[in-house]
Amino acid sequence: MNHVTDELELFALGALAEEDRTRVAAHLAQCPACREQAKVLDEVALALPETLAPRDVPARLRSRILSTARGDATATTASPRGTAWTAWLRPSRLALVALTIAVLALGSVDVALLQQRDTALAERDDYANVVARVSHGGRTWYMAGLDQWAGSGGTLFAPGKPDSAAFVVFHDLHPLAPGSVYALWLVDDAGHWMRAANFAPNGEAAQTVILDTPVDGYSQCAVTIEPGGAGKRTGPVVMQSRIS
Repeated sequence: MNHVTDELELFALGALAEEDRTRVAAHLAQCPACREQAKVLDEVALALPETLAPRDVPARLRSRILSTARGDATATTASPRGTAWTAWLRPSRLALVALTIAVLALGSVDVALLQQRDTALAERDDYANVVARVSHGGRTWYMAGLDQWAGSGGTLFAPGKPDSAAFVVFHDLHPLAPGSVYALWLVDDAGHWMRAANFAPNGEAAQTVILDTPVDGYSQCAVTIEPGGAGKRTGPVVMQSRIS
């Protein structure tokens, strides 16, 4: 089966001709790999407009970006590809998709907006990094927020790829007092707490934190609030989960 990887970006933007869109849609109905990619790109297309405020875009810039997008799709059609996942995760492709979506969805750009665009592209790169890590499969556990931290939480991922570090994707983290950090702990069956990461909330709805150690051999994971980046656990537990 020939994948439609090179056309999924324009498909997500609604920029394909009707005949091509029908053909791609028919392929997605039969191909789980391409369908998964299309789902991710749809999420990016939906999320990016929320990051920027509307302004008028110069017509020449809009035309140039759209021409670049079409040219990239044409140029990559004959290029060798790896798997369906690795083909679309190229950094240059992600940057182009994000920029094209911004122009089509918002019709806006100026000097201040370019700075916001750069921030949005960095967030898209972080998102793509998480997607790449998750694509390896593995085990997951969810840490729910406790007491006044209800509504916050984080999913711990132990990737199936041997050389990939464990990580947590947190959501809705509460801000901290100056000098304090969130500490991520792994707890063994004997009750020993090992600090696996320190982090501060970055203000985003979702935040990824990489662990310094594998989760194998531990029975629990937890998050506390600590006055510094080292030392024993002293602060309150704000999230916790067992690791089966």
